[in-house]
Amino acid sequence: MNDRVERQFRARTPAGAARRPQMPSKPLLPAPAGIAEPSTDPFEVEPAHHRWLLTTCVAGIAGSLVVGSAVLGIFGENAAPRDAYAAVEKASLTGLYPDSARAGSSVIGRKELSATYQPQADASGQPVVPERDLNNANLYPEISSDDLPYSEERPVVIDAEIDSVEEEENITTITKQVPPEPTDETFKLAKGETLIEALTDRGVGQEAAKALVASINPVYPAAMIKPGTAFELTLDRQYDFYGREVIFPVELSFKPGPDETLTVQSDEDGRFQAAIEGAGAGTKSQYAQVNHFNARAKVGSSLYGTAKDNKIPDYIIAEFTRIFAYDVDFQRQVKATDTFDVFYGNPLTGSSSKRKVLHFAQLTLDGKTRTYYRYTTSDGQTDYYDEQGRSAQKSLLKTPVSGARLTSGFGMRLHPLLGYSKMHAGVDFGVPTGTPIRSAGTGVVEIAGRHGAFGIAVEIKHNNRYETLYAHMSKLAAGIRQGAKVNQGQIIGYVGSTGRSTGPHLHYEVHVDGRPVNPTRINAAGGKQLAGKEMMKFKQMKQRVVAMMQQAPSALQVAEAKP
Repeated sequence: MNDRVERQFRARTPAGAARRPQMPSKPLLPAPAGIAEPSTDPFEVEPAHHRWLLTTCVAGIAGSLVVGSAVLGIFGENAAPRDAYAAVEKASLTGLYPDSARAGSSVIGRKELSATYQPQADASGQPVVPERDLNNANLYPEISSDDLPYSEERPVVIDAEIDSVEEEENITTITKQVPPEPTDETFKLAKGETLIEALTDRGVGQEAAKALVASINPVYPAAMIKPGTAFELTLDRQYDFYGREVIFPVELSFKPGPDETLTVQSDEDGRFQAAIEGAGAGTKSQYAQVNHFNARAKVGSSLYGTAKDNKIPDYIIAEFTRIFAYDVDFQRQVKATDTFDVFYGNPLTGSSSKRKVLHFAQLTLDGKTRTYYRYTTSDGQTDYYDEQGRSAQKSLLKTPVSGARLTSGFGMRLHPLLGYSKMHAGVDFGVPTGTPIRSAGTGVVEIAGRHGAFGIAVEIKHNNRYETLYAHMSKLAAGIRQGAKVNQGQIIGYVGSTGRSTGPHLHYEVHVDGRPVNPTRINAAGGKQLAGKEMMKFKQMKQRVVAMMQQAPSALQVAEAKP
């Protein structure tokens, strides 16, 4: 095949034409190993598939250019509008471009141009396009005003739709209706009810009620307001920012004490101001200085624990138990459902204000109430008296030790050590070693020290009828000896287990007219009885205490009111 191509080539080459140089029969450099030797024949024909590949690539590129130009012309920013093409077709452009007209250009509505706009030709015969006058109103001389759909004589209104954006209305409604007149009302604070709850129950908003009560606290702690306090309230029906009708407290007044009135008023901006009537701004209520406290509660699991929960001081609790110790056995008679009531504070007489005293003590056991008031007689003797003016102090205490439990009663019993029945002339109180023992009454010590099977014991003669015996002590108190005078409630020794004893306890005996009696059932003679002028002064003092109790807060309320 190569020989035939060579002969054809030589036949077509004219004589004298330069012949193609002969390629060397062998390459100058040998081919690397593994690679075929290149062909040395310059007339070797390439395979057909190479030509088809080249043709396909060229056709693809040409097609892409054509399609891209068409798309750009139709949708591009520079695409001419249809009206412009129509105007050009209608214009007489053959004078400007005669060659294109002769080439078969299609012009619709051809018009002859005026002489003013006839094209000029230069020396070489090429047409010269005249320059346009940019200051002239007609910038397109090839398009007359008659070709345009509008002119100064033919105005055209372009129709368009403008979508309005609907916004949410922010309109403040101002009502022209006159609100009703303010109303006055009087109410009392119920037990367990707060002032905020009382206001909201009458239609006042929660925020307004809280703001009103908060304005009272700087003048008088609202937590100290007692149940039953009377309030005068003025309510006004107003319209809020949104045009809604609301109930607003414009004035509130009450009496923190007998001779004082506290008034709260709102200004035009709805702010509350509290003040004492007749006093300067910012003056605190005289009853805000708390000097007396009242507490009432059920005994619960422990009288002492409940009292501490109500913030009652220890020495007031001790005084309370001492007053009732003549009549009550706190270890066996007091139940969880029983109630107690105390009123304490600064002394009503004297100048001391550093230590509080107990003014009123009440204890209800099984529905029976015992009440005592503190009173100082004309001779300076202070004691506690019941409603009839009888002194709480009896000749003998009910129990000479605190926190005791009865381990053995009065009467015949089987002796735990001797092993036979023997008369038990007293009672035994089981208490820890070292517990203080107090004298059951005022008297003179007759025995102090070792006393047979009783171990360390003390015997006291109180009067011509009563004697008491305290046995099995661990030791005597200082100053206790034979012949010494002791007062009721004074510590005379400490619990132990000396003598014939099975463990630490107090053996306590009471003898009346020389005969042993049951200490838990004895009704000891009462103390002093008020009469005459002393009784009248006592009643006046009692009325004063009752009035103070009605106004005094509890110590727990005061603690909660403090910031």
